[in-house]
Amino acid sequence: MAEESRPVLVTGATGFIGSWIVAALVRAGRAVVAADLHTASTRLDQVLPPKDQQNIRRVSCDVSDTAAVHRLVTETAPGAVIHLAALQIPACRANPVLCAQVNVVGQVNIFEAARQAGVEKIVYTSSAAAKPRGPANAPANLYGVFKKTDEEIARIFWEEHGISSLGLRPYIVYGVGRDDGETSAITRAMRAAALGERYQIPFRTRGCMEYASEVADIFSRTAEATWEGALVSDLTTQTSSIEDVLEAIHACVPDARITAADTVRVAPEIGLDNSVLADVIGDWPRVSLREGTRRTIAHYRSLAGKA
Repeated sequence: MAEESRPVLVTGATGFIGSWIVAALVRAGRAVVAADLHTASTRLDQVLPPKDQQNIRRVSCDVSDTAAVHRLVTETAPGAVIHLAALQIPACRANPVLCAQVNVVGQVNIFEAARQAGVEKIVYTSSAAAKPRGPANAPANLYGVFKKTDEEIARIFWEEHGISSLGLRPYIVYGVGRDDGETSAITRAMRAAALGERYQIPFRTRGCMEYASEVADIFSRTAEATWEGALVSDLTTQTSSIEDVLEAIHACVPDARITAADTVRVAPEIGLDNSVLADVIGDWPRVSLREGTRRTIAHYRSLAGKA
């Protein structure tokens, strides 16, 4: 069976980024197996009308369950796997053992199941959190440690088994549906502005502010691409500050009651490089912070019937 005629398996498909990626794949004409522990489509319904979701097969699967993952990959015979399932920074702090099971054991399960099923291409989410930062020159939290470990797992599966992979490092992704994780504060601020509510972003930092639609487009393009090796890449290299976010919000909603606290969130201290990604998928349409903010605010207003 030709790879393009086989479905794309997406784990973590009901999450924020997962929902945007599933929508992008459907719009690109790909059949999708949407796997997650919970199969509710609340976020997906916000970005893809239910009438357009007929080409999606929903499957419940816990990626930390080795047998369940093997059944999933064997039965669905995907042409590519986009592995997103993970617990984020707050959950890792609250339950590090569970986070290790999902974020690390889940990575091994996906790669080993793909190896046994003959799937030759895996795209997975690493994170900017895997980059070193601060006095220790190392990931700042367990989430980052686990994501860095995932990159090493991918490397070993290439060296020992020839499984090609692309680990993409999202930074601060924003857009409708981002309601979990520390940096969801950026989206919460945009939502508050859209609805006329007051909100304070609880930190200041500088990083890549990446609009969900552009991120989803990137992942969708990887499902059609070919490469060899265990590659890792940033998504974007353009950085912005929280002050830039506030400026973009107030450009759309001049009377928005959005502020930011003085607490500094430490950013990675090494450079950003997305040349590997560009080599794999070529160029793609970029979305500026100002435009992404405008779209997000308009989207929230539309959902609230205020457009």
